[in-house]
Amino acid sequence: MRGFWLLVLLAGCQQAAPPPTIRYGEDACAHCRMIINEAPYACAVETQQGEIRKYDDFNCMFLDSGQSKPKRYWVHDYNKPDRWLDGVKAYYVRAEELQTPMGSRTLAVATREEAEHKAQLLKGKVFTFEQIRQEFLPSKQPTDRR
Repeated sequence: MRGFWLLVLLAGCQQAAPPPTIRYGEDACAHCRMIINEAPYACAVETQQGEIRKYDDFNCMFLDSGQSKPKRYWVHDYNKPDRWLDGVKAYYVRAEELQTPMGSRTLAVATREEAEHKAQLLKGKVFTFEQIRQEFLPSKQPTDRR
């Protein structure tokens, strides 16, 4: 019985994978294969199998992960591009004025207040993680009823 509790304790102490290191100008986006060059829009996921997938823009991340549920999402804080955020807890802004590598026109920040400020400056709209994720998922096509 002691062995069981030791396993439970060890499983609970597993550390989350650290955010990935992106080699700008070298690493390719897992979805579109373009070279990742711009830190403010770079993002990543850890799949259920433990694979780290890196992306050059938010639309690539959400399209690639599709309906699956990665273990975790990482996004860069637009205000501090060297800082990773938990993608599920981040706030997102989409604005037509924003130029991003693959045209998502989206940035991420740590707080709703920062998002609202950026949205006002850029004439954009604030989204939570689930809202922005839904924005990028392809529309469900009607089934063929022959």
